[in-house]
Amino acid sequence: MSRASRPPFPLPLLRFWLLRILPAWAGIALLIFLMQIAISAIVHDNEKVKALLGLLDVLPSIVKTALGGEMLRLGNTAGLISIGYNHPFVLFLYMLYAVGVPTGLLAGEVQRGTMELILSRPATKVQVYACAGILTLAGMFTLVLVMFLGTVAAVNIFTFQDPIPFDVFFRIAINGGLLASTFGAVALLCAATFARLYTAVSVAVAFLVVNYFVAVVSNWWPRVAFLKRATLFYLVDGSNLWEGWPLRNLGMLAAIMLVVALVGAVIWHRRDLPL
Repeated sequence: MSRASRPPFPLPLLRFWLLRILPAWAGIALLIFLMQIAISAIVHDNEKVKALLGLLDVLPSIVKTALGGEMLRLGNTAGLISIGYNHPFVLFLYMLYAVGVPTGLLAGEVQRGTMELILSRPATKVQVYACAGILTLAGMFTLVLVMFLGTVAAVNIFTFQDPIPFDVFFRIAINGGLLASTFGAVALLCAATFARLYTAVSVAVAFLVVNYFVAVVSNWWPRVAFLKRATLFYLVDGSNLWEGWPLRNLGMLAAIMLVVALVGAVIWHRRDLPL
């Protein structure tokens, strides 16, 4: 197709899909925001902090690793607030969006038979894929900004004895958003590859679960520590975020995300859809 005859970008489709996923995004964003408020409400109270530290001391090391690992070992207020950024429930909410949106918009539309209607409009397959990718990546980064704003709001609601380093939490949020967006790109690839929605979701979820399980176990069990290098979580080292921007790891994550998304676009473009 020549550049002159190529249809304009399908903004109506982008807007239609945005309105469809907006309620789910808003619900996830609200839960993430409230999670930061709840953690800060516990941390700002000295008695509750003592109780929380006592609880953390008796927890198995694998659980402490899942809640923050190195950050919890700092033992200060900021380290405890960071629990809200690494809590398994928060990670579950991120991954729910990262997997659900791209697979629902691509594999879901194909399985329902509505992709035929979408492609009957003046839009190319790559443009349709781009719409799903934009909503996935933009949604992930706006979610991490909501998480950071939850911390900002909590600091203005509660009084903390120690200063709260907002720059550190902003770096944690951006790193987390890039990691979640990379998993979103993997889900895009699955959605572009598999014809059935449940197959795409299952493969994407399996990839996420294996990455998370290996990352947690490798931090807890020294004998398999080398396995962490095979996970995406290896590129998000919480201890480094307190010192500055880990540009090398950020660049590697961004490169992986772009390569996976581009591979998904090529597969989607060449795939014969069951129209």
